[in-house]
Amino acid sequence: MAREWGWWTEQKLDILEGYLRGFANATKEARTTVYLDLFAGQPDNVSRDRTRHAIRGSARVALDTSPPFDVLRFFEMSPYAGALDNVLRRDYPGRDFQVIPGDCNNEIEAVLRGLRHLDWAPTFAFLDQQSTEVTWATLQHLARHKRRGKPKVELWLLCASGLLPRGLRLRQELIDDGVARQMSVMFGTDQWQEALEGTRSGRLSGTEFREELTNLMRWRLQNDLGYRTTRVFKVKNTGGSEIFDMIFATDHPVGDKIMAWMYGKAHSQQGALQARARQQRRQAREEERGLFGLFDIDQVSAPVARGFDVHAENTPPRPPYRAGA
Repeated sequence: MAREWGWWTEQKLDILEGYLRGFANATKEARTTVYLDLFAGQPDNVSRDRTRHAIRGSARVALDTSPPFDVLRFFEMSPYAGALDNVLRRDYPGRDFQVIPGDCNNEIEAVLRGLRHLDWAPTFAFLDQQSTEVTWATLQHLARHKRRGKPKVELWLLCASGLLPRGLRLRQELIDDGVARQMSVMFGTDQWQEALEGTRSGRLSGTEFREELTNLMRWRLQNDLGYRTTRVFKVKNTGGSEIFDMIFATDHPVGDKIMAWMYGKAHSQQGALQARARQQRRQAREEERGLFGLFDIDQVSAPVARGFDVHAENTPPRPPYRAGA
């Protein structure tokens, strides 16, 4: 059964589609390109906000990219992995892809070992986790996969900074130890707890705590894993609350330029997408009461803005927060 996604997932996949197209064109002189999707999900989903609107999953987005990726690896937990494999083999015969069942953190080392002969090839990894599923060890494996002198595997990682405070039970007397442990595994350090202490003592606001989580991940990607640049796009829900950040990490100036363009375009469209989603939900509530308009919201709402404002400058991450500093 297809899952329902909010408009922000559509926007995230739009960014992915645009970036992969730019990546593929920028690397078309390479003999081979590689795509890794560590949380591939389902091949097809539906919109929560737009009636009967289909959303292609990230696996389809990658397989539909032109020029095409030559080698693709999709990770997904059972039993969803089998269904994903069946649909993709039916719809994309002859393509060099594999669906790897199981936890990507357990499988990534073996998969990268199988791709060692392509450790020179331009490679992009999409890590669309829900909260803290990816481990720092997995990020290390990806960052160290390419041979010396070649740009690292590009990473596009969901960092659930807006959702983690709720999972931690930040405002309660006792935090959730299970969530805290998993956060330390994801960040590869318990340094994030410095910001937690600062927040619980009132020295940091909730917004500042969320920003510190994203900053820590960016800092470690650049200073511990050696990425040259990281870039952030904040994703807000229909009510305007931040729910997660998308962190892009690259060694290559062209990759950074393409993602800066995509982030700028998406930022300019965000307000219109939020407004349309709110209208869609209002229409659904009215129809539940038997009130039907002459036109569907998609027919009468303002079109999504197509202009964009590219922010070429990107503030680098700062040293992580220290509670005693």
